[in-house]
Amino acid sequence: MSAQRATAPVRFVRLAAAVVVLVLAAVLIVRLAGRRGAPPSAVVQPPPEDRTVDLKERVRHQEFRDGRLVADIRGASFFLGPDGRNHLAGSVEVVNLGPAGEMVSRLSADEVVYDPGSLRFTVKGHVHVEAGGVVLEGDAFEYDKTAGLYGTTGGGRFTSERISGGAPEISYRESAEEVRLGGGFRVEIAGRDGAGRALAISGDSFVYERREHRGRVDGRAALDGAEFGSVSAAASFIATQDESSLGSAVLEGAAKVVFRGTALAGEGKGEVGADRIAVDFDTDPFGLGSIQTTGGSSVSFRSAAEGTETVLSPTALLSFDRVNGLWTWSASGGIRAEVTTAGRPGRTLDGEEAVFDAARILHVSGRSGRPAVADSAEVRIEAPSISVATHTGGVLAMGGVAGVLKSGEERGAVGFFSRSDDVAFSSRRFELRPEISTSFAGNVLVRQGTDILRAEELELAGDTGRMSGGGGVAVTLTETAPGEALARTIELGGQEMAYRPDARTLTLSSKAYVRLPEAGLEAGRISAVIGREGKNVESLSAALGVIVAKGRYKGRAESASYDAAADRITLTGHPVLTDEKGGSARGDKLTFDLADDKILIENEGQGRTTTVVRS
Repeated sequence: MSAQRATAPVRFVRLAAAVVVLVLAAVLIVRLAGRRGAPPSAVVQPPPEDRTVDLKERVRHQEFRDGRLVADIRGASFFLGPDGRNHLAGSVEVVNLGPAGEMVSRLSADEVVYDPGSLRFTVKGHVHVEAGGVVLEGDAFEYDKTAGLYGTTGGGRFTSERISGGAPEISYRESAEEVRLGGGFRVEIAGRDGAGRALAISGDSFVYERREHRGRVDGRAALDGAEFGSVSAAASFIATQDESSLGSAVLEGAAKVVFRGTALAGEGKGEVGADRIAVDFDTDPFGLGSIQTTGGSSVSFRSAAEGTETVLSPTALLSFDRVNGLWTWSASGGIRAEVTTAGRPGRTLDGEEAVFDAARILHVSGRSGRPAVADSAEVRIEAPSISVATHTGGVLAMGGVAGVLKSGEERGAVGFFSRSDDVAFSSRRFELRPEISTSFAGNVLVRQGTDILRAEELELAGDTGRMSGGGGVAVTLTETAPGEALARTIELGGQEMAYRPDARTLTLSSKAYVRLPEAGLEAGRISAVIGREGKNVESLSAALGVIVAKGRYKGRAESASYDAAADRITLTGHPVLTDEKGGSARGDKLTFDLADDKILIENEGQGRTTTVVRS
């Protein structure tokens, strides 16, 4: 015991007992202060059974090394208890000091108990330990001096500058600066400004290496922030250098992140689920920055007041634009997305990749040999690239489009085509603007059964059935009359086209034409009344340089009309009939009777005459 430099006189109750206690007190002090030298070889006899030998009070010990104070130990009393263990009790305080006199660690408690010759201590009653920037508190801790390990299974708390937590089981390893919590825990991280918690972490067990700022949660791992929450089977994380927030985290095993959103209407709410989710955090202010998912990924967002987007894919990457408060994301490896917009049918999209941009547009692309697909109750679209404006429900498809406008009440009228059957289409470009227009561009082909419309450009106005086209329009209508085996086909065309559903009138202009089975008609403008089922032409009128051709005859006039019921074409306005040999005839009216294969030339005046020509 020659290492001690500070002792106090003690009054002894009995001389023999005093010797025992002095030896035991010195051993305790040396061990708590960190001295590892071998204790004296004197044999210590246990006290009489069921008795406490109390021989030292107001214990104070200071330990010096190389002339400097390294430890200061205090206690109200020291005794050898009936349990055969040494007790330092009553306002116990042990302070270890560093080379410059700074406090390295501090322990305070009601009592310290240990076995003679052991470096393992039981610390009980209002335990408070400060070591390595960490504070441990609880009713009882075990301290292994050799391992530098504090631990309890009776519940307690730990605190650092910005991290605090509690659990039934706590341990702290001094050499590694490692905190472990078990039995179910909750940890809170205070924000950089100290105004409140930035994040809460909970789960079954927790390990945090302060030196590396790394941690792991196993079992029911949960993160809870102001803007989000997450759950997973396990989670690992890296804290910032000042421990004011997390820099990143990896969630594994049925992982899910829930976005709480900030708008009153719920915009920005959503969730992400996957086998594994890697999160990078923004630190000033603290919040989600980016998210990467792998394995069975599911992303769902509410980007508008009553609209949501959900995408399923193997992988997804999300980024948060904190300035505009918007999430953007991409998904790949084969995706399936669902988009709903307020008051409109939902839409399902399939493709190889998907991107959701800051303009709230969902872009889906296919891969070679397998186009992207968008499907709803109204329309099915296939194209290399399909974009959906989630806030309006608009659709844009490009790169060679094919699709079907589906029959039913959900679909608006498609020009003169029947509502009772699907309408197929193809074009280089397709755009749907709900309640405004549907447009096609580039090699447009629209088909319903044998009825076909071709154009370079085509537009449907809203749901009313108004239709217009340009760039060269060709329409083929086929009708099979009752009792007839052969179908009757009529072709109409022109540079431009317009259809009015109220009058069922199809107007063709600039190099307009009509080809009936029995005759052909050309004019500057043609207006045809289409049958209610869009299968035939009931009547038509033509103007501006009308030419009718039947067999070897041609009729020219300023205007013409066609009546399908009478099966006649009538030309007026200085009509002239010519034949292939150069012969001609004039009259006031020229009628091609298609059913009887006759041409009637009529002169109206005092000497009204009718000339009949067999065509």
